[in-house]
Amino acid sequence: MAARFEQRNAYKGLPLRPWVRLRFRAKDGSTVEMELLADTGNPCAAIVSQKAMTKLKRGKGPPLNTNFGLLQGGWLRLQMPELRLVRPIYGYASDAVVTAAKASHGDFDGLAGLPLLRLLEYGGDASWFWLRQPPGTP
Repeated sequence: MAARFEQRNAYKGLPLRPWVRLRFRAKDGSTVEMELLADTGNPCAAIVSQKAMTKLKRGKGPPLNTNFGLLQGGWLRLQMPELRLVRPIYGYASDAVVTAAKASHGDFDGLAGLPLLRLLEYGGDASWFWLRQPPGTP
């Protein structure tokens, strides 16, 4: 039986934060890799910058009003075959949210919220945060 792929990332930032590395397929066919702060309290699958959304957005959608202001919505294409995640997700753009994430660590390109994390098995311990295919994934 083949082992499931697992992505492990040591916490980083001040304070130390969990994060994930995700790849998206851009409108022009290129692949864009991003480091997103993992936030299980966030009800949005992903929040990226306005610039990233312009490059990645595959379809329009309604905005969302939040305490960070209005988030612009759009369909994004995840490109993570090793995790069996080659699919559309609905995400948002907010430079204010990205700025807040970057305050913890400059590498963070936004947030990955609970709807995205629930597509996988995720967790962590004192040193690492991980993502992997759920048990029984073909």
